Order: sequence, then structure tokens, then C-alpha cells
Amino acid sequence: MLQIDGWFYRVCTWIYHFTLLNLLFLISCIPIITIFPATAAAFGVTRQWVKKKEPPIVTTYFRLMKENFRQSMVVGIIIFIIGLLLYGDFRIITNIDSNITIALYMFFCLMTAFYVVVVINVFPLMVNGYYTGKQLLINALKLGLYKFHLTLINLICLYALFFISLKFPFIFLFFFSSIAIFITYWLSEWKFTQLSVENGSKSKQDHDLPAGAVLSK
Repeated sequence: MLQIDGWFYRVCTWIYHFTLLNLLFLISCIPIITIFPATAAAFGVTRQWVKKKEPPIVTTYFRLMKENFRQSMVVGIIIFIIGLLLYGDFRIITNIDSNITIALYMFFCLMTAFYVVVVINVFPLMVNGYYTGKQLLINALKLGLYKFHLTLINLICLYALFFISLKFPFIFLFFFSSIAIFITYWLSEWKFTQLSVENGSKSKQDHDLPAGAVLSK
């Protein structure tokens, strides 16, 4: 059990990995403006884990944070502004007494659904290949709609994890962010794999999407 390849050792190792990544992420988010680069870095580390690699967590995290800093900031700010606009639209709609209120509400609910799909898929794509900002946002939407049941599973898992974290705050401090990011990337990698198979990829070792590619599905 205590051998280096024993189950207890592996469980303790993963607990350490998730805890360390979670603390790194939370500390990196303290300045607030670094939330988006920190998110990209955390996704980059979990990408290595999903691909059966064990890089040095701290050095890899800060290297990826630096590499993705510019693009993650630009895309993150765009996402943040869109989120504010959607929130403002809902506030306005609630104060409108008109026959078209329900139609507007349904329209912006649909826009919010698309927005959520983009948010949970944009960072897995960002660390999986090079895309321009426009390609990144378009592909994030397409990836979220591709095999949509996996996107729903992702959202359900994140909600359940958040609910559990509310009941047990120590989970939020030590595990919530890292596990949520791991689940999200793991499901995204599943989609990358399926896309690679459908596109006739010959490589079975790595399922990276071509740099700058736009998803056709």
C-alpha cells in the first residue's frame, strides 16, 4: 500500500497535486487582474496531467501564465464585458412592461447559454493550440455545442462541486478550482480525441488540434 506504485501513494500524490494547484490559482487571483492568466495556467497544468505527464507544477504553472498572459487577458476582458452587457440587459428587461418582454427574456436566456458554453471551453482551447482571439471565441462555441451532452455533464459536475464546496468550505480552499478545471479539461480532451478520430488523425498519442484550425463540427 505504501509502495511508490501503490494505490495509497497515488491517492496522496493526487491530493497533493490538486491542493498545490488550487492554492497557486487562488494566490495568483488575488490581484484580480491576473484571474484570466491564472486560469489559463491552471488549464495548462491539468492538460499535462490528462496527457499522463507530471511536470513540475510550480515552474510549469508560472511559465504557462507568462506564455498565455496577453491572449488570456484580451479574451478574458472581452468575456467579462459581454457578461456585464448580458447582466445589464436582464436588469433592463425586468423593468420593462411590454408585450415583447417575454420574447426578449427568452432571447437573452439563449444568449446567456451560448455565453456559458464559450466561457467553459475557451481556456481548454487556448492551452491546446494557437488561435487568434476571433478563432478562439468561435471555436469555443463550436466545441461547446459539439457533443453537447458532454457540455451538460460538465455544467452538472461544476454545479455539484460548487454545492458541495458551500457545505464544506475547506473543499473550496484546497480543491474546488483545481478539480473544476481538471473536469472541464478532461471532458474537452475527450472531444478533441473524437474530433481527431473523425478528421482521420493518424496520431494516437496526442490529440492536439492543428494550430489556428477552426472546428467544422
